[in-house]
Amino acid sequence: MRVVIIGLVFAAVILAGGTAYLLNTYLSSQEAEIASKAPKAPTTQVLVSKSDMPTGTVINASNTEWLPWPAEALQETYLVKTRDSNPMGEITKTKHVTRRAFSKGDPITMAKLYKAEGPGFMRGSLHPGMRAIAVKASAASASGGFILPGDHVDIMLTHNLLRRAMERTGSTSDDFIALEYTSETIMEDLRVLAIDQNVSEFQGGAVLGKTVLLEVTPKQAEKLNTAKVMGTLYLVLRSAETGEIATKASFTTDVEVSPLLSSFKDFMSGSDPRTAQGMSSRNDEMVDGVDGYPDVAAVPKPKAAPRPQPAPVYTPAPKAAAPQREITIYRGAGTPPAPVAIPSDAGDIIQ
Repeated sequence: MRVVIIGLVFAAVILAGGTAYLLNTYLSSQEAEIASKAPKAPTTQVLVSKSDMPTGTVINASNTEWLPWPAEALQETYLVKTRDSNPMGEITKTKHVTRRAFSKGDPITMAKLYKAEGPGFMRGSLHPGMRAIAVKASAASASGGFILPGDHVDIMLTHNLLRRAMERTGSTSDDFIALEYTSETIMEDLRVLAIDQNVSEFQGGAVLGKTVLLEVTPKQAEKLNTAKVMGTLYLVLRSAETGEIATKASFTTDVEVSPLLSSFKDFMSGSDPRTAQGMSSRNDEMVDGVDGYPDVAAVPKPKAAPRPQPAPVYTPAPKAAAPQREITIYRGAGTPPAPVAIPSDAGDIIQ
């Protein structure tokens, strides 16, 4: 009896599994049939990059390919292949190179290509009206070497020209007695074209180059060339995220950086700026600087601590003069007697 029950259970399990398999197969075939009957969206053959291509890459059949592209997403700038035309032939015939870097799968557009028959591809990589200028760089002045072609940077200038200008003009001010060095951001959001002779945007890791080629306007090129002889230039790497809020012209002086310099006059007068009250009040007020950069005039100066008064010098009161009496001294015959004053407590004197 038990054998029969066990056999029926196994039979039921096998039957249920077979039914589920047949039902799944049927549904899949139906979905495939429906999908085959559905109208397909029209596509067009578009030329795209087959791999990552840095700036200056020569376009050829090995690094590009034709892929079907939805007609509804087609743009006028894309290169399209039809039965009557194939733009790839003209591109390879005249030897075009890339003005901008292409990632794998990006559509190729003529606006990002440049004919290699010109004097140099770098000229073709510049936007209309822009210029290229080189700046000396090192690991310390170029964000540790992590600035790569295609990145955007700010230019910071550190100098002591304000102190020199005050000395030349003979200007003096107690407020700037300790001021020496200043750092200021003179340009923002400049595109990096190359590091030395490297123009690849796809190189990983840091690149320690000696020069950085930047894309600037003609006026920015003049300013940057002047700034080179004014002080030390630093390249500050910007975030890749968009939507960064533009800031006004900003600068920071050594008086703002150093608590001692900001309290120089008080320190020289005997006050100690390291007191808890002086430091806490200074930190609280520096938070409210303009655009996050406290002004020189806004830097608080701790009040001078009262100087200790000198200890009073003890001066004993003058003693009252002792009472005196007069005696007469006789020195012998022929000498007149001489009166002399002596203390009254000197004892008895025999005249």
